[in-house]
Amino acid sequence: MEFDRAEVQVPESSYATAGPSQTLIPVRRSPDVWFDDGTIILEAECTQFKVFKGVLAANSTVFNDMLVVGSIPDNNEMVDSCPVVRVYDAALDMMHFLKAIHHVGYYDPAETKDFLLIAAILRLSTKYNVDVLRRRALTHISSLYPTTLQEWDLRKDTAMEVFNARPFAVLLLAKETGHQALLPACMYLCADSVDINDILDGLESIDGKHLELDWPDKRSCIRGRQNLLLALRSEVFAFLTGSLAIPNCVSPQRCDSSKLRWLQSLEASLGNGCPGIFSIKFPWASFRKAVCDNCYTASYTNSNNKRQLIWDKLPSYFDMPPWEELVKSS
Repeated sequence: MEFDRAEVQVPESSYATAGPSQTLIPVRRSPDVWFDDGTIILEAECTQFKVFKGVLAANSTVFNDMLVVGSIPDNNEMVDSCPVVRVYDAALDMMHFLKAIHHVGYYDPAETKDFLLIAAILRLSTKYNVDVLRRRALTHISSLYPTTLQEWDLRKDTAMEVFNARPFAVLLLAKETGHQALLPACMYLCADSVDINDILDGLESIDGKHLELDWPDKRSCIRGRQNLLLALRSEVFAFLTGSLAIPNCVSPQRCDSSKLRWLQSLEASLGNGCPGIFSIKFPWASFRKAVCDNCYTASYTNSNNKRQLIWDKLPSYFDMPPWEELVKSS
């Protein structure tokens, strides 16, 4: 992937203005990232971080171009004998990013659940081209928003902090960073786990910010939700609705009666309008006891085949290119 070179600017003073009254905001030192023997200071949102130029350059091709290949003007503002470079990033994002670069083990996907931390690292490691951190964060997030059905069935929802707006947050993050392979699973979860009123109006995120999809995504989400719900009934559960013919059934009356009861139970569980194609855990062991072996085998095989076929074309339900294109572009 190619990313735009990050912009930096030499600060004109140690104060910044905010609001219509142009109130002066004093710059503060970060209590989390300030090495007394550091060699450069990055400033983000009036917060300064004293770190090591060599560490930044060794890990980031963008910082290497800015700080080593490029040159810092002789008249640059200095603090503690270090040049000050302003970057246009959120201070919280920069704190997580710099700690991940300078502290071994600060970000461990096996242990870290904090969504804002994970998002910050993906966002800035993508912007500043820190490939090892980008791949680590992307693999972490991809485990919950995968590209294959096999990975989906193995996903652990608690691998990352759980909150209602998480599908929105990941979708917006994926778009911002250009990781398009995350989008179909994100959109599916927007359609499957979020109330339709929240799809339309948005939700409050973990940090209190209001997250809302743009109108094209809202339309795609609602259309995809409806089409997936139809596919669930007509394809994945065709063995219950009678759409799947099983000519070798050995006990038609018993099997049909059982299927009707299971269909009624399924319809009751779909009362909230969510498709659930990849979320519903159908109790196959119980179903097997209720029908003949031929009905069970045909039903199980057809249902799983249809489920796979729907996953294979999942991006199309949300007006996206095929999986292959999305993966390649990421």
